Amino acid sequence: MLATTTDVLELTNRNLSQSLINRAQAIVEMYVGKFEDEITNEKDLELIKRAVSYQAAYMDENEDIVFEQIAASTISQNDASTTFKAGDQVSPWIAPLTVMSCKKLSFNSSRSIATGKIRPNSTAQFDGYYYEWVIN
Repeated sequence: MLATTTDVLELTNRNLSQSLINRAQAIVEMYVGKFEDEITNEKDLELIKRAVSYQAAYMDENEDIVFEQIAASTISQNDASTTFKAGDQVSPWIAPLTVMSCKKLSFNSSRSIATGKIRPNSTAQFDGYYYEWVIN
């Protein structure tokens, strides 16, 4: 389990059931695309613990919104309406603090691969098609 009732209480000042926290964890795992046993980095585990805690607190009063909300960009009733950001695929299902926490996960950042200089092998013979290449 990524977050306990004690973690949630400490981070959100809400006393929530472990059952609700488990449901929040399932949503966060789906959002980030990794299961608990696939996350080994300590910083990532701390960020995920926070994300699960924030999602559980969000779901405490809004669980129906999370599980029953239609995929809509605007919701209107009588004189009130709510418009979600264009292209936003997470509102109102994922808590804003959960999104902020998950954006900082190491496996969500871009990575560079250093290859060094690529040059033809000095001892290779050109066979009419290509040289043998060396990376150093």
